[in-house]
Parts: sequence; structure tokens; C-alpha cells
Amino acid sequence: MKIYRGWKDVPELAGLSRSERRKVVRDCFAKVGFGLREFWFGQLAIFGFSALGGIGGIILQDAFGFPRAIELACLIAGVLVGCLIYGCIYYGAILEKLRPYFRDYLQIHRVYQSDESNADTTPRRLS
Repeated sequence: MKIYRGWKDVPELAGLSRSERRKVVRDCFAKVGFGLREFWFGQLAIFGFSALGGIGGIILQDAFGFPRAIELACLIAGVLVGCLIYGCIYYGAILEKLRPYFRDYLQIHRVYQSDESNADTTPRRLS
């Protein structure tokens, strides 16, 4: 499994413009992304670490007399850790599982025609 740094690094999306990449990812994720257990694990990581950060901040405030700002800082740190974990899951596992759907989406919405003067196939947009 390859971890992609962004949508441009996914081979199926590499030749598309930024707006086209965004549309393909949005449509494919809306169709199948919510059914992936990796997505829900990532959501659980965000919620779980934010809860741990909030609880840790409350403990620091009540037991040790730290100011309320420490509680909020712990909560924010928990959310950031959860988001970092979700980002790794998203760019690793979720994009890898969505790649077949990207291919199907591009085949349905584009026509690949080969130019006889050029050996490469170039995508032609359907009207």
C-alpha cells in the first residue's frame, strides 16, 4: 500500500486539473467513502483524541489548579492528533481503496481516444 501525499500523486488523478480531481474525489467518496471502515476509524480517532485531550485538560485544571486555557489547549492538541491520524489514514488506506472507483468514474465520464500520430492515449471530455 502506497501512501499518497495528495490527490496529484494518485496515478488515476495525475493528469486532471485541480477542479476535475476535486470533482472525481468528491463524487467517488460520496458514493462509497462513508461505507469504508477506515473512514469511520478516522472519525473515531478525531473524536477519541479530542475527548482524551479535553479530559486531560479538565484533570489538569481541577487537580493541579492550572488555568482554563490549559484545558482548551489540551482539547485542541487532542483534536490535532486525531486529525493527523485521520490524514494518514485518508491518504494511505482510503485513497488506495477508492482508486478502482476513480478508474470507473473516469471511464464513464470520459472517452479515451488514441491519436494515430501520437502513441499515447489522451482523454477527451464528453459534452
